[in-house]
Amino acid sequence: MKAELVNPFISSTISVFDTMVGFEVKKGDLYIKSDERLYYDISGAIGVVGDFIGFVSISFPEDLALEVTSKFIGEPLTELNNDAGDAVGELINMIAGSTKKHFSDKGRRFNISVPNVIVGKGHTIQRPANLICIGVKFHLNNKIFVLEVALKEKV
Repeated sequence: MKAELVNPFISSTISVFDTMVGFEVKKGDLYIKSDERLYYDISGAIGVVGDFIGFVSISFPEDLALEVTSKFIGEPLTELNNDAGDAVGELINMIAGSTKKHFSDKGRRFNISVPNVIVGKGHTIQRPANLICIGVKFHLNNKIFVLEVALKEKV
């Protein structure tokens, strides 16, 4: 997968957390995902179609998800409930929406689906076998969440 497909998602993630949540996140290591399992507790995933096909997801451990979603919605959350799920879905929607604008401004068709939220330790997000998935670790308050991008250009 080309860097120019992943970098806009990285920039959008940093921007969304800064402007919409009020947290400064730091990009960490990138990796190629070799299996389907996520080692987090809640994820938001959104499909991408147009000049590209695939999906992007964001995944958090429970404690960090509660911290982020509490700040995002402006009230304390103590469990991964519907409010937390809605907030994680909205975060991935804003990240994908910002990235959509980046590609649309370059004349590329980039449409996104409605976000899906998955809750549960060690859940999986299965991707088509022909998609390479790049993961990006982000650091926030000495904790890590990940953004995973599995896209390819339509030929």
